Amino acid sequence: MRYKLTMSYDGSYFHGFQRQTKDISVQETLENALTLIFKQPIIIHGSGRTDAGVHALGQVAHFDSDQEIPPTNLKRVLNKRIYPHIAITNVEIVDDKFHAQKSAVKKEYHYKVSINQYDPLLYNYYLFYHDRIDISKIREAMTYIEGTHDFKTFAKLNKKGSTIRTIYSFTLDVEDGILTFKIVGNGFLYNMVRIIVSLMLKVGEGKFEPSHIKEILEEKNRKAAPFVASPNGLYLYKVYYE
Repeated sequence: MRYKLTMSYDGSYFHGFQRQTKDISVQETLENALTLIFKQPIIIHGSGRTDAGVHALGQVAHFDSDQEIPPTNLKRVLNKRIYPHIAITNVEIVDDKFHAQKSAVKKEYHYKVSINQYDPLLYNYYLFYHDRIDISKIREAMTYIEGTHDFKTFAKLNKKGSTIRTIYSFTLDVEDGILTFKIVGNGFLYNMVRIIVSLMLKVGEGKFEPSHIKEILEEKNRKAAPFVASPNGLYLYKVYYE
């Protein structure tokens, strides 16, 4: 049978979601705990990778086992073994056709920027930035990101296959000195969200005009936007399924 896990985790303590050769990952931590619980090797499949330092509030993964453990019991036992940097928020037994990655129809990421006084205790959870930025210009620039585009400019590595993605919404909440960029799309290229957010902040500083975003997109050249925001402000907020 197939189990679906929904989870949150503090990416500060992991070298990404995917299992690593030497460094600790979210996947390895979960698989080790599940293998002890089920007393058989368990391999999990995530909805996608998150890099070192990137957090999750709604990451999804699935795994198979011929043993049935009630979801409520599994959630309780598993959380005891993966505490304190990962928390399973929901466990479901799903149809075997469900796939955490392939069944996903869209994802939502949030990126948090603080323009408040620097606080070292919050370093792992926000990008601290100066407050000399024009929020209205940032919001204007964000409108050029929405829609279906070739996002090759915003792909850190040369990617085989299509770089065309659809961004359904891109919004910005500002409250008490915290900027929360919220972006929903049908898929994201490697570092795409971090590159986009970094460019939006450059617009806010006046280094680019909002209208230049259209030109940068059309250039399809990574050198046109050679910026990448740090991973600590990025959160995988939700994975959507039909």
